[in-house]
Amino acid sequence: SASDLIDGTTVSKWKSNPAVQFERMGYYVVDYETEFHKDSNPTGKIVLNRTVSLKEEVAKKKISQAEKDKLDERRNQQKAQTEAKERRMQIEPVNYFKEWDDYKGKYSAYDDKGIPTHLADGTALAKSAIKKLAKELQKHVKQQAAWKKANES
Repeated sequence: SASDLIDGTTVSKWKSNPAVQFERMGYYVVDYETEFHKDSNPTGKIVLNRTVSLKEEVAKKKISQAEKDKLDERRNQQKAQTEAKERRMQIEPVNYFKEWDDYKGKYSAYDDKGIPTHLADGTALAKSAIKKLAKELQKHVKQQAAWKKANES
């Protein structure tokens, strides 16, 4: 019991006080306001301050069904994003604008690097739009190289 370990006569406001651990609860330190005296007739109060709670308490926290559903939805979204990235990384740069879902069917003509030059209706793209698409393709090339390097090992 805590009363066997704690004696108010040894407690000081200015010195480090005894620390105790309660199983599955946490670590506590004896407060200087403790008035418990261990003698033939133990009397007074024991005041403890928690310094560290054990992780087990957090694990036992109950979550509502709505929170569980939200967590499941988030996991599913992350899984879908990961799968989409895997598919995108497998597309060769020359075919990026032809095969990737975001661009599929938007363009009708491409240059030798795979950069679109005409919209699906046949109108030519402006130089600034082609430049943006070239940057997007370069970004894909860098991401794909990093992905391949990470998946090599």
